[in-house]
Amino acid sequence: MPRIDKPLKKAVKRKVKKLKKPVAVKVSKPKKALVKATKKPIKNTSAYFECMSACCRGKIKPKRITDVAHECKTNALVLSKKMSAQKVQAVKKIKQGYAQLGKGLKEFIKSK
Repeated sequence: MPRIDKPLKKAVKRKVKKLKKPVAVKVSKPKKALVKATKKPIKNTSAYFECMSACCRGKIKPKRITDVAHECKTNALVLSKKMSAQKVQAVKKIKQGYAQLGKGLKEFIKSK
């Protein structure tokens, strides 16, 4: 059989990449202002449910229940403060009523 020489492939010269020296990266600590901005809001579930019950006691017809829930979720703490202020006023009125009742009973007992 005759010998057939195939043409040889030319050697490809590859460029060797030079590795860069690693540079030390300064890691900075986050500032306090950034930490405060990313801090999660405080959840107060009791205030949320108080708000929901107060809203549902009244008529919520113009709003949908999801709107009321979102409003209570975002404003639960503010609304709970308002509700607690109303409760404090109601307690004061009840306390005054009991004080008046006590005075009346005292006078009634003395007269007998």
